Amino acid sequence: MEEFLKKDSRPGDKTEAMPIIDAAYIKAGGKLFISPILFVCQENDIMEYRLSGHQTMGRPVSDVPFPDIPVFNSFVSKEHGYFDTASDIVCYTALETTNGTMFKGRYVGTGQRLVLKDGDELVIPTAGKDKVSYVTLVVAQTEERIEMWRSLQRASADKLTGLHQRDAFLNWWNHNYMNRDYEKAVLFIMDIDDFKLINDNYGHNVGDKVLQIVAGELTAIVRYERQICRWGGDEFVGILAGTSEHIDDRLRRLSNKIRERSAAEGLPVTVSIGYADVHISEDVHDISGIVKMADSALYDVKRSGKDRIAGVKG
Repeated sequence: MEEFLKKDSRPGDKTEAMPIIDAAYIKAGGKLFISPILFVCQENDIMEYRLSGHQTMGRPVSDVPFPDIPVFNSFVSKEHGYFDTASDIVCYTALETTNGTMFKGRYVGTGQRLVLKDGDELVIPTAGKDKVSYVTLVVAQTEERIEMWRSLQRASADKLTGLHQRDAFLNWWNHNYMNRDYEKAVLFIMDIDDFKLINDNYGHNVGDKVLQIVAGELTAIVRYERQICRWGGDEFVGILAGTSEHIDDRLRRLSNKIRERSAAEGLPVTVSIGYADVHISEDVHDISGIVKMADSALYDVKRSGKDRIAGVKG
């Protein structure tokens, strides 16, 4: 069952969407049941949470406690409902909401309590400018179903590097910006120096290899894979927990590792990095302002010669 264990995951870290799976297995109906997981699906992104005890579900806002299962969608109520889980029994209770929650094609009444089984889905209708869409919450309690949904998570990743894409990264930050791990944190933007020349002079296969090398070294320095993403082209963005001084040192070591690894592969490359303390921004939740500051630092690096690191510190 080791494939269900995520390295360095910790129990009780409810807002980090990489839960620990208990070792308690229950034989029932010819299937192997394990501690239940809730997959929250929006657009092209899938988050997952361990279900245990009493957990609130809703849209985070400043005037109520941060929900155990946050859903960032304006059509989800701030106190949409709650889950109660004991062993393999999962119950959901609906609260009074604007859009409601659907189960098996029918709306769940306010205060109604449902007992959910493996594969059961709760659907919250949402609406955009041009279409009606849904937030879907799926209970998974068997190896087969958990692996199926995790394979869908992997399928949404960038095919070349295996990293999450921009939308998944933004969704991850929406769900974790209030996590105590990120009380001190830095956002960085990394750009491969002269990447266009690499493609022009050596071909796109070599360029692809360079991107994979950089992605591999990035993955090695983070605790959770969702902390980093391929932002687009040869740009990568990530958030690391710690002070600016500590992260500055980590990023310099990362830059050196990329230089050494690429040289060993016969593809010597350098990177430029700009970063910003996330708490400089007036609104930590709105990542666009933080990205803009880090991008400005990256621009200064590029203008002054590349292969350097610069940051905006708090």
